[in-house]
Amino acid sequence: MKKHISLFVAFALLFSMNLFAQEVKKDTSYWKKSSQFGANFSNAQFSNFVAGGQNATGFNVFFNTKGEYAKDKTTWVNDLQLQYGILDNGTGIRKSIDRIFFDTKVGRKLSKTWSFVGGVNFQTQFTAGYTYGATSDKDIKISSLFAPAFITEYIGLEWKPKPFFNVVFAPGAMRQTIVADDDVRPRNATGQMLPAYGVPVGKSLQNDIGIMQIVATFDKDIAKNVNLKLRYQLFMDAKKIANMDNRLDAKLAAKINKYFSATFDLILLYDDDQSFQIQQARNLGLGFLYTF
Repeated sequence: MKKHISLFVAFALLFSMNLFAQEVKKDTSYWKKSSQFGANFSNAQFSNFVAGGQNATGFNVFFNTKGEYAKDKTTWVNDLQLQYGILDNGTGIRKSIDRIFFDTKVGRKLSKTWSFVGGVNFQTQFTAGYTYGATSDKDIKISSLFAPAFITEYIGLEWKPKPFFNVVFAPGAMRQTIVADDDVRPRNATGQMLPAYGVPVGKSLQNDIGIMQIVATFDKDIAKNVNLKLRYQLFMDAKKIANMDNRLDAKLAAKINKYFSATFDLILLYDDDQSFQIQQARNLGLGFLYTF
């Protein structure tokens, strides 16, 4: 199963990149491309500080690239985002942020602001994540590559009133949740494995049909040298309409000069297959940023 999943994703990525490269080779005038590479560093140290504190050193890197094709009434958008960070607080090296995100969307214009669209979205992480105990032997593995991973296919209508803002309404959507590593599954008091991320024991793939998916994106310089990216996703599962999955990804990047910037990342997530509480992840960094 793991091999089939890996081959599927690799094929999808290579196929999309191949089409992207072929089209660029034929005619570059219909493409708008942008990429960013950044590396951030953080450090906190305390010595004889009465109020207390924990020494910590962090480092993270990210790479974002986006290609937008538009010719006549046809559009095609490819968006790849990679991010990884580590933190050492004296008890060992731990990851602070970990993200693989790829989205490809093809559209056909119906009017100036409306299009018929279809696309595929893929999300997972690079390495294992843990719930850390007081000592290393109590660390509990809760995630890894393809555990979980999410693949969403959708068709619907896109409303794009501004170049920097769009909303996709997809009454036809399917989502596959992948758990390809049983080590991430929680266990009860007797050691018996339990479902993880909504995937039952004995299965590594769970298919869900969405009666509605809404994805809204915002990408704009809100001030000089300050860029804000937002992506909000709502997925309404046909089996549990009352408990809709919600996710917001936000990234604020402020350029200090040509090569240095401050960045702030925020993720807000509610998915009752993972937790009945709102999940939150934040990351603030100062470092290098190169746009090309």
